[in-house]
Amino acid sequence: MARSYERRLRILMALPIALGLVAVARLYQLQVLQGQDYQRQAEEALVAPRQSLPPLRGRILDRVGRVLVSDEPAHDVAIHYGILSMNPPYLSLYADHLRRHEAQWRAATDAELEAEVKSRIETMWLTLEQVSGVPLRELKRRRDGVCEAVERLRRHIWRTRHRRGLLEPFEKLRLQEEDLFHPILADVSPEVRTRLELTLAGLPFIRIQPSVRRVWSEAAEPFCHLLGRLGQVSTAAIEEDPLRDDPLACYRAGDAAGVSGVEALAEHLLRGRRGYEERFRDGKLKDRVPPADGLDVTLTLDSDWQRRISELLTEAVRKLPQATGASCVVLDVRTREVLALVSVPIYSREDIRLRYEQLRDDARRLPLLFRAVQGEYQPGSILKPVALLAGFAAGIVDPAKPVFCDGVYMPNSTKWHCWTYWRGLPGHGYLTAEEAIQHSCNVYFYDLGQRLGAGRLTEFLRLFVQGRETGTEPAGGTGLIEERSGLIPTLDWMLSQRSRPFRPADGRNYAIGQGEILLTPLQAANLYATIATGWFQAPVLRSRESGPQPRIPIAGVSDSAWQLVRRGLYRCVNEPGGTAYNYARLDHLEICGKTGSAQCAPRVVARRYTFRNPAGASEHTVVAPSLEAACEQLGLPLDTRPYKSEVVERFPPKDAETGKTPTHAWFAGFAPYRQPKVALAVLIEYGGGGGHAAGPVAREIFQMLLDDPSGHLR
Repeated sequence: MARSYERRLRILMALPIALGLVAVARLYQLQVLQGQDYQRQAEEALVAPRQSLPPLRGRILDRVGRVLVSDEPAHDVAIHYGILSMNPPYLSLYADHLRRHEAQWRAATDAELEAEVKSRIETMWLTLEQVSGVPLRELKRRRDGVCEAVERLRRHIWRTRHRRGLLEPFEKLRLQEEDLFHPILADVSPEVRTRLELTLAGLPFIRIQPSVRRVWSEAAEPFCHLLGRLGQVSTAAIEEDPLRDDPLACYRAGDAAGVSGVEALAEHLLRGRRGYEERFRDGKLKDRVPPADGLDVTLTLDSDWQRRISELLTEAVRKLPQATGASCVVLDVRTREVLALVSVPIYSREDIRLRYEQLRDDARRLPLLFRAVQGEYQPGSILKPVALLAGFAAGIVDPAKPVFCDGVYMPNSTKWHCWTYWRGLPGHGYLTAEEAIQHSCNVYFYDLGQRLGAGRLTEFLRLFVQGRETGTEPAGGTGLIEERSGLIPTLDWMLSQRSRPFRPADGRNYAIGQGEILLTPLQAANLYATIATGWFQAPVLRSRESGPQPRIPIAGVSDSAWQLVRRGLYRCVNEPGGTAYNYARLDHLEICGKTGSAQCAPRVVARRYTFRNPAGASEHTVVAPSLEAACEQLGLPLDTRPYKSEVVERFPPKDAETGKTPTHAWFAGFAPYRQPKVALAVLIEYGGGGGHAAGPVAREIFQMLLDDPSGHLR
């Protein structure tokens, strides 16, 4: 009995000691091992949510430093992702917030709080619609866009980790974007900001935060196609961002980035690095990291030239009833700097914001088309000098041997006539190579193309357009995402797209710039810069790039051949009988150039779209200028594909007398003759004859450059 009593006594005495040791161990854990964690949590409870400080995006300047695009301080309305996604844990936190901070809800049931939370969120959306004027449907489209971007990013990160053997459950993967406020209304006015601050001040999940807005200067509008625009950063851009490991520099869902033009081309320079600011709940500053603004980008273009050339082209198009638009490119022949890159019609930022659909659906004038680099056109007779150089390089041209032109290359044929034939004029008679350039004789170049062959001609032409004989992509370009590569057909292309090899007729067609060959106005201007210098060099848009583009000599052409072709271009403009003599000549500037009238097809301006419903039981048909417009008329998603599409209208109509579509009008050339400084190409869509339509515009542009105080042509 005594032994049992002693055992119980020892247990009773040990129990307080054990409890004391447990308490000491717990205190050690709390104060020593986890002390820093609890201190951090206590500090976080006293600190307001971190506020991001946006950087200013770099400015875009013209060659003399005039500001074209810049950022200005602005304010956005941003909403926490937990509300955008209606995340249940976040909604529960907000319900707890109501219970703790608003007396009338302290005794409420969970169901009552849940209903109140949803009511306040819906009221918020209605208030945003009423105050901002943005339709509720659009606000919720923006909300859904943010949520979809975050979820796409989550899926990508989870798949990447899964491939690396990190088998974290998908539902447990949390992104920093889920703890952020995301802009829903950008650049709100002071009036809207004030009304929202008064109306929604009690909601912790919505706030007005500093941001920036992109502003065009008055000089920017003629650059509208070139400058480009910003758009919400894509999931792919977030995934491939080289700065993705820098939390302040990386893209986040909802960020804006350049999606076209120079904004996209120089995105890596223009984008900056965010800063942030943290404050205690009482408003005192805890920490601040200032943002780092983006770098300025200086273009090689002159805004004054751009504006004046835009005005000249706009007036030229206005005077020609069938013309739908125009373009001009001016290059420095030695550096290949782009001095002007004009496309008309132009538009303003306000046009894009308020009537984008109208611009998109203008299928006749295509105001959104960046014609200078995106439009691809048959070059017509401006290609004849290159065909002649190809003949010299192949050793099949005797410069002194004349070719006879009676207006018809093949007797008893309805094709292969000289342009004189269609105007009821006699043929050119006997012409040397130099005179064939001056008079733009089709018969001479039909004969040359027949002997040269399409294969050799296109290989040589590729040197002038791409800087090399092989390959399907240009050796160098401006880097603009809109830039098209034109078309110089290869044998493989002919076999795949035309189901046949080259034929003799292709050589004849290509020698006068017709058939499958397509060039952009930028390529046409650079082609003439190459004729002026004897070397190919890719054009550049940005000043102070890493260095000049390499010069690639055109092999196989003798100095005498270059000089003969340049004399032919000089005579074309400066001597009677030249096709540009009456239109492009200036008494005080020796211009070398060539007109061109390129046959082309009329443009489709309306189609009949037929859609089937998913079950295939019924069809819906609508006539519209674009697929997007058709989908909008029928209330279909914009990515819906039609079952059938038929052309119902084209423009321009065929000429009543000739039964032909008006030609594209070209002039391309360089000046001065003996010491070339600039090259240019002018294109007027459906303008008719290159001489009377494009020639006078080119003359005015050369005169403008000659009179300019910069002295670029002096």
